[in-house]
Amino acid sequence: MRFFHKQLAAGLCLSFATLQLCAQGYIVPSGVTYAGTYHLPGFSISVVRDPTNGVTTGFSLDPFAKEPTSNSFTNSFIFDPIVDVGVRVFFASRNQAITTNALLSGPMTELKPSSSSGYIFQDNVPFYLALYTGNMNYAPPSGVYNDPLLGWVQLVNNQGAIQMLGGALEYKGAGIYAGTQNIINVPEPGSAGLLVAGGLLGAWGWRRRIAANYATHSR
Repeated sequence: MRFFHKQLAAGLCLSFATLQLCAQGYIVPSGVTYAGTYHLPGFSISVVRDPTNGVTTGFSLDPFAKEPTSNSFTNSFIFDPIVDVGVRVFFASRNQAITTNALLSGPMTELKPSSSSGYIFQDNVPFYLALYTGNMNYAPPSGVYNDPLLGWVQLVNNQGAIQMLGGALEYKGAGIYAGTQNIINVPEPGSAGLLVAGGLLGAWGWRRRIAANYATHSR
């Protein structure tokens, strides 16, 4: 019986291992790009919202003030989103898991255009932002995208100018780790049920064969 339990556990592990291989999203080519200063007077980031045709949304960080006023370079910026489908932006750290649940229910702070004092980004100190948008025609009133794309961008304030150091965007996965192209896999409920059922059936058949052999040889 103990050996049967081990075989059953192995079958389940195999099933879930196979599931992980089959449930991977993909990195969107040029999913996050630096758009320069087209959205004057800010420094803009473009984010693909529709991977099928490369249509983008985005946001910019607009120079606002020096904090304190004696500071040598502008370090306070206003978050300015492009008004279409939109992209929600959150502060993140390297290797942090960026998932829908973490963004909507976790402690990650979202950047808001209503911040009257701006956000301070110190000169030559790189920082990460998490990105959340969706493959939709209109911005969802609830702020929840039903076909989401999740990503990150690394930026730096270089003497008053926001510059992009890197970024990545994933689609059809469960998320991505900030600062990497490592996609977080998402389980597929239908496949999971079939794989687990197959593992259980195989283990049950193996147990029946062992029991039959034992009965034959014990006579």
